[in-house]
Amino acid sequence: MAIEALTFAEILFQALVFPGFAAAFIIGFFYMGVMRKAAARMHHRVGPPLWQPFLDFFKLMSKENITTKASLGLMATLCPIVSFAAMLTVIIFVPIAGFQLVTFPGSLFVVIYFLVMASAFFAIAGFAAGNPFASVGSIREITQLFAYELPFIISLVTIGLLTGFQIVPFSALAFPFTFAAFMLGVLGKLSLPPFHIPEAEQEIVAGPTTEYSGPRLALFELAKAAAFWVLISLAAVMLLGADGIVSFALDSLALLALLVICRVVFARLRIAQALRLYWFVLAPLALIDLVRVMIGMY
Repeated sequence: MAIEALTFAEILFQALVFPGFAAAFIIGFFYMGVMRKAAARMHHRVGPPLWQPFLDFFKLMSKENITTKASLGLMATLCPIVSFAAMLTVIIFVPIAGFQLVTFPGSLFVVIYFLVMASAFFAIAGFAAGNPFASVGSIREITQLFAYELPFIISLVTIGLLTGFQIVPFSALAFPFTFAAFMLGVLGKLSLPPFHIPEAEQEIVAGPTTEYSGPRLALFELAKAAAFWVLISLAAVMLLGADGIVSFALDSLALLALLVICRVVFARLRIAQALRLYWFVLAPLALIDLVRVMIGMY
């Protein structure tokens, strides 16, 4: 459905409620809570309650922003806002249970652009913090960005060739390498094990967000919640072909369970190992499916 065919009330509802801001806030934090709780239970721990991410967010919003002398205050404030806004923009292109605010041929390229922007501003935030740990985390984030984007974009182009480069429900189960490249790209974008290299707590504290506190850190948590909502929704639609509210919910939970298993099972890779995996294993495999589509062997 194009934006011109919607009434103002429908546009407002989809932008602010579902699948827009409110859904990104509520469902995104719910996904994070489920992941933490499920991972804890798989570790034989009790774990935090499902609503812990909400409590953390509101507590951070009540604290003060602490700005160090070495940080760039304005840029440090803009980065979490832009990162969250970029992620939220993607959702207006994704058809979720019949809700789709904008669609046009080639919208897939717009989605790729905003996904890269969200990751880029997360990396810029570390440089703006003026902290050596944050800078190291940002360098790792940029390096990992160049690593996972290649197979991730190849997987999107493969699907795009079959959908007119629009975000429409599509089942990619016949393209296993595309599925793997997409999902491992999602792990990299969400900085989940084994690709939580930019935020390695044992080495660099919290990576790019080391010097952040208060509302600015809360906005980064909100951006991450939005990323969970956006990327799982995108995968449910473009990989599993979810086209109804029931199928979308079931497919999203299945993908979330897959991410939880990856978080629990795999240990963190070194940045060089991640680069080799993405470029020399996943990218060539994803190219196989791309060539299959280009020559019609599917």
